[in-house]
Parts: sequence; C-alpha cells; structure tokens
Amino acid sequence: MENSLNRAMEWIPLEIQPWALLTLTTISFVIFAQSVAPKWKILRSAQPTVPRTSLGKRLRNLLLLGFGQKKLFKNSSAGWMHACIFWGFLILLLRAGYFFAIGFFPAQNFSVGGLEWLEKGYSLIKDAAVLGVTLAVLFGLFRRLVIRPSRLTLSREGIVILGLILAIMFSDVFFDSAWIALNPSAGSWFVPLGMTVSPVLGNGEWIVHLHNFAYWTHVSCILLFVSILPRGKHFHILTALPNLFFSDLPAKGKRLSRIDFEDESLEAFGTVQALDFSWKSILDFYSCTECGRCDNVCPALNSGKPLSPKLFTVGIRDFIKRETPFLLKGQVREGEGSVLLGDVISEETLWSCTTCGACEEECPVGIEYVPKIIEMRRGLVLNEDRYPKELTASFKSLEVNSNPWGFGCDTREDWAEGLELKRWNKDAPSEYLYFVGCNGAFDKRGQKIARSVVELLTSAGVDFSILGRKEGCTGDPARRAGNEYLFDMLASKNAETFLNLGIVKVVTHCPHCFNSLKNEYPDFGVHLEVLHHSELLEQLMKEGRLSPNAEEGKVVFHDACYLGRHNEIYDSPRAVISENDLVEIEHQKERGTCCGAGGARFLMEETSGSPMSHQRLDELMQAKPDTIAVSCPFCVLMLEDAVKSKGLTGKVVVADVAELANKQPTKG
Repeated sequence: MENSLNRAMEWIPLEIQPWALLTLTTISFVIFAQSVAPKWKILRSAQPTVPRTSLGKRLRNLLLLGFGQKKLFKNSSAGWMHACIFWGFLILLLRAGYFFAIGFFPAQNFSVGGLEWLEKGYSLIKDAAVLGVTLAVLFGLFRRLVIRPSRLTLSREGIVILGLILAIMFSDVFFDSAWIALNPSAGSWFVPLGMTVSPVLGNGEWIVHLHNFAYWTHVSCILLFVSILPRGKHFHILTALPNLFFSDLPAKGKRLSRIDFEDESLEAFGTVQALDFSWKSILDFYSCTECGRCDNVCPALNSGKPLSPKLFTVGIRDFIKRETPFLLKGQVREGEGSVLLGDVISEETLWSCTTCGACEEECPVGIEYVPKIIEMRRGLVLNEDRYPKELTASFKSLEVNSNPWGFGCDTREDWAEGLELKRWNKDAPSEYLYFVGCNGAFDKRGQKIARSVVELLTSAGVDFSILGRKEGCTGDPARRAGNEYLFDMLASKNAETFLNLGIVKVVTHCPHCFNSLKNEYPDFGVHLEVLHHSELLEQLMKEGRLSPNAEEGKVVFHDACYLGRHNEIYDSPRAVISENDLVEIEHQKERGTCCGAGGARFLMEETSGSPMSHQRLDELMQAKPDTIAVSCPFCVLMLEDAVKSKGLTGKVVVADVAELANKQPTKG
C-alpha cells in the first residue's frame, strides 16, 4: 500500500505534498472556526439552564433517537435515506482519518501488524457503507429534484451538500480501484467495489493520475464540506447529537421553570429578545434540519392558522444569525426586522399554538417548541400586558374565583349535591383525594364525567374525599397563556392547602390538572402521587373490583395531548374499554391529533382557518365508530361541538372512559 501510494503521487514532489495538505486543512479549519465562533459566543451569552431529565434518560434518548435514528423511520423511505447517510458517515470517519494520515505522513506504513483480518473486515464494512450512502444520496437528489415534497425546504445548499457527499463516495471507490489496477496482486474481495471497478480501468500511466486525483478530490471535498458546514442548516450535523442529549424530551410535562418574582435583579420576564432564550433553546434553533416533519403534524397549521413550527424555528434562527454582531455588543439594531416579537414572530402565530407537543414528537433532533412558545407568551403578558381580549375576563376570574369562567368560588362543590361525598379531613385522611378540577366542578358536561368517576370509585370501594370549596384551579390555563404570575399565585395557594392537609395521593380525570399537579407542583414544594382516573380504573379492573363495559358497536379512542404525548400514558384509558370494541386509526397515541383545546386555546376563539376540532373529528370518523372514547373533559367538549357542527348528532357519541365504564354494573 505504501509503495503504490508513493508511486501514485510522484507527479507532486514528495517533500511539499504534506505541506499542501496542511495548507488546505488549515484554511478549511480557519474558515470553520470563524463561522462557529459567533455561534459559540451567542450560546454562552444566552440564559443558563440545566436539563430536568435524568442522565440515564438523556443517554437513552441519544442512543435511540440519535445513533439509532428511531424517529426517522416514521417516514420509511426518507428515514432509511437519512439513516444510511448518518450510519455510513459514522463508519467512514475512520476512513477519512486514514486519508489524512497517509497525506501527512506518506512514508509511514499504517498497516496493523498481525491484525489483517481486522483491516479486511473494516474494508468490507467500509465498502458497504460507501454503497449505502451513494444509493441514499441518489435517492435524496431524486426527492429534491423530482418528487419535491412540500414539507422540505428545497435549496441549493441541499443539492451542494449531497453533491459533495457523492463526490466523496465516488473518489473513495476510484482511489481503491486505481490502487488495485496498479497493484493487481494487492486486490481482494474484501474491497468489493474496487475489485468491481478496477478491471474497467485497464492499465497505463493515466491510472497513476486517477489514483492521485481521487485522493485529492476526496480530501478536498471533505475540507470543503467542513468549511461550509456551519454556514447553513447543515450545521445540524454537528449540533443534533448534543441537542438530543441535552433535550428534556420525551418528558414534556416537566420543562417549564418557575419564575422567582422576588428576584429584584430580573429586569424582564419571559422572552422578549433573542438572548432571553436559554442556550438550549438557541442550540435547538441551530439544530433544525428544515425537514418539515413538524409542519406535517401541527394541528394549527393544518387547520389554516398562521403557525408553522418549521418557520417559527428557522425565522428565529435566521434572526439570531442576522443580529449576532449587535447581540454580541449588547446592542439592539434599529429598523425593520429588528424586533423578535412582532417583526419575526407575529402575535397571532404565537397564540395559535395549542402546546400539544406533536411537533416535538416528530422532530428527529429533539427540538423543543412548547417551552419557547410559553416563554414568548410570558414576555407579552408579563412585560407588555398584551394578550387576546378573550383572556381578560378569564384572568380576572382566575384571580378572584379560581376558575376561568366567572363562577363564584362558593359554588365549587354544588356539582356534588346529593352524592354524600366526604370532604377531606386532615385528622382522618382518605386514601385518595379526588381533585375534580374547574371543568368537572362548573361545566355541566364535565359534571357528568365527575359524577361517573364518583360512582365508579364508590362502587369499587375506593376510600376518597374531595376538597369542595377548598379546591382551586391548578393554574394550568394561566401558565399556558403566559400569565406566570397568576399561575404562581394559584399554585402556591393549592400547594399550601395540600401541605397543610397532609394530602399525598391524588386522582383526577383532567389531564391538564394531572400534568400540573404531577410535574409542576414539585417546584412549589409539593410531591404528590398523582393518578389519572383511567390509571386508577385500570388498576381496579385488574383487581376485579370493576369490570370493563362491553359497548355496542365500534369505539375509537382519542388520545388527549396532556395525558399521551406530555405524560406518555396511552394504555390505561384503552384498558378501560373492552378490547373487542376498540378500533384504532392512523393518527393515534403519540401521533394523535390535538382537539384544539390545549394551550389555553379553549378560552379563545378560532378566528382564522377551520376549527381544529373538526379536523380531528374527520380523522376519528374514518373508522366509522359508534362511540368516540375520550380521557379529557376538554376534548369531550371540543369533539361534541364538532359533532353538532358537522350534523353528526345521533350518529356518533362522545364519552369519557369513565362514562363508558359506568354503564356496566361493578363487581365486589
């Protein structure tokens, strides 16, 4: 190998060749460093943050989603394409190192003595990687030039990058082929691509130049690739794996940080300017691949709202890139396009989000959208008192009556009239506190769900109590709407109640209450064992204290976002439904579509596009069900309104899983 390589490079004087490679390498890495330095400085200037997810879960994320490319396979053809390129590059990193090693030290023999089998094995794997990457790149070019999927950002940069990768692959093959042609005795079927191509080359001095040309093409394309990498969206090649490692996904319920309103050093709350984002949020922006998977599943965008998760991310990323010289000097540029909230991200875009997390579930590089949306809402609400007019009355009612609809707090337990329920007694505590929530306490439809839960727990012999008038809103709608101060007030009051009364175990039928109590109240010193009612009902059925109800006809289940994607509870509500009745649809579980109520959207009107609940109902009706089973009272309201609006009343029934289970007499 050593002699053949020296012969192939005779046309360049040996003594200057390493210096030529060193010069090219130095130029490439200087350009790379100059491009990366401002981004690194921006990351260091951003707000501090620490992951809230355990190290073990983050390592698992990195292995499954990063190195395993798990999410990409939700789209099989494009997934295999990207996975082949990624895995191929991992394998070929050693090959790239070899090319630079023989260039810098041409007289050195890099053969591993006594381990020829290892070299041959890697050579075979390397050729498989080259073939896989080549086929994947050709398919990628076909997609971009012929298929042209609407979700993709089709740019020249993508074509250039794919072209460079293709040149690196071809040059690798011709490097080996020319070497084998020059040294037939060195040929081996452990280099199958080289052995296949070398007979076509024939013989002659031109093969020496081909060998040399292939070498310099290979290293030059690698160095060019390195030079342009930080200048566009392909910077994600470097940031994606770190971004996945530091991501708090999939534990979506634990990511919002409490604001210390007593900290006098805070000049503003939430996110107003670019450097108000955390360094992890900015790493998110740098990691976007512009693949558009987030747009495909966004219920707001797909129902005609002005929210594109992809454009949201790319818009802020480009804004940061454009404003970097000013940001690093602590200045704010004057003029058009210099304001983050307004010029770059419109208020209508911000308030269109349901915080459902579908975009995060699809993102292959672990970008977190929901915390950014809420942080920017905080910036508007807390600093500028700007929010949709419908929220004015809701904020006032939450502050005065601890519910968003204006009902008097003294009527909070009226729903339980005639049920003879126990009120929580600190001196004689029950096993569970049933936290009813605002919907169950005040909404007539929600009250029916609450009564079903009570009847089931009572007939199963569960020891539980309610708080009655001592119960208050968890603050979820206030927090999702950006009013963190109001959330803090409501949560602090509830936390004090829980601590004073010695409450430990809580069951609730509302996923929004469930998420707040379980994931957000620990920041207020309250650590509760929180169960969604479907989890407790499943447990009671396993114990034989309840029996699944056999429905007449088909039942399709709608996954609530704050129970499913945000807390990964998919099986429990299904277990409450008889397996013989249940049918599944394409958009289910982690890919289920939001009904439109989340993110405090149930308090606001949909003034653009079509109702998100109609979109979800259309998906559910593809199964031609008799019943739509739900595990969230807000989903029930949204889907029932959609049923009425679309003239399906009497053709399909929307019911909470507790209502379905309550039709069957209980055992024991």
